[in-house]
Amino acid sequence: MTNKFQPSTMTGLIAFEAAARTGSFTRAAEALSISQPAVSHAMRVLESELGVALFERRHKGVEPTVAGRYLLEQVGLGLTLIDQALREVRTMTQGHQVTLAVSTATATWWLMPRIARFKQLHPEIELRCITTDIDLDLERERIDLAITLGSGEFSRHQRWHFVDEEVFPVCSPDFLARHPALTEPQALSQGTLLHLEERYRPRLDWSGWLARFGVTPARASKGFAFNDYSIVLQAALEGQGVALGWRHIVAPLIAQGRLVRPIPQSVTTDQPMYLVASRAGRARVDAMHLKDWLVAEATADMA
Repeated sequence: MTNKFQPSTMTGLIAFEAAARTGSFTRAAEALSISQPAVSHAMRVLESELGVALFERRHKGVEPTVAGRYLLEQVGLGLTLIDQALREVRTMTQGHQVTLAVSTATATWWLMPRIARFKQLHPEIELRCITTDIDLDLERERIDLAITLGSGEFSRHQRWHFVDEEVFPVCSPDFLARHPALTEPQALSQGTLLHLEERYRPRLDWSGWLARFGVTPARASKGFAFNDYSIVLQAALEGQGVALGWRHIVAPLIAQGRLVRPIPQSVTTDQPMYLVASRAGRARVDAMHLKDWLVAEATADMA
């Protein structure tokens, strides 16, 4: 795209913003470390180019006209975007720290047990992990990468498929030994179910999962409710009931024999999880190294 601005226009806009913000050509000159006549000249040139008066000259300073106030608002927005871009570019060259936002459960049960493998491959990269169960503003929070459900609003960002959302019942081997009749969805509906009270976004719950198989949970069934999925899993591990297990999280626990699947039925939703990169993140080589590793790990799990 061809730059339509003349150098004098850009110089004038900078001087204009300083004068409008300080209310004085003199104070604007001091802020910009130039002379007061230089500011006055820049304003005359800018007003001539635009064909409109930007200031009303007062005895003790200047005050923007209606056109000046509008221009100040728009220039302020532009300077904010420029400042953000400068900060993002600066972070691309400051060390090897990469910031990843991920849910508490995924960080605890999926990421932490395998992060040593990433450190072996990339010992120079420092991982900063932010645990959150809501979608953050990646640009504002200066986050390079985030693992999120597909329903998140990330149209401005690049994203890669992470895992499908596959969900099935899990419990401890001891719990299953004490409840051998749990062999089908109908039996589960009358058992002790561990519920997740989702606070921030709708997720597949027991009612929705059982409904996929034409089953309505019995009103008299026992159950416990928690507002953190890590606690739900801990309760399942301790034999307190049957939990819904997200495959990418519970697969290692099943492989270790700490959890089992009482029935084979499974539900895969239309809300896969994605790995999302901010604009600054996708421009950083270190962040892309982490992205490639995360995708490779998730792909290997699903194989």
